Amino acid sequence: MDTLTDDLCYQALKTRDARFDGHFYTAVLTTGIFCRPICPAVTPKRGNVRFYP
Repeated sequence: MDTLTDDLCYQALKTRDARFDGHFYTAVLTTGIFCRPICPAVTPKRGNVRFYP
């Protein structure tokens, strides 16, 4: 798998790409919620997220 960049992680989050499940978590700054890439919730705005391995 390629090196995880914020742009790559956000694209995986938008498309709910299961290949990335277990490789990173998404922190939604406005809600305080952490999600996996396959999370069925509405995709947060790019500026409101941080990614963690």
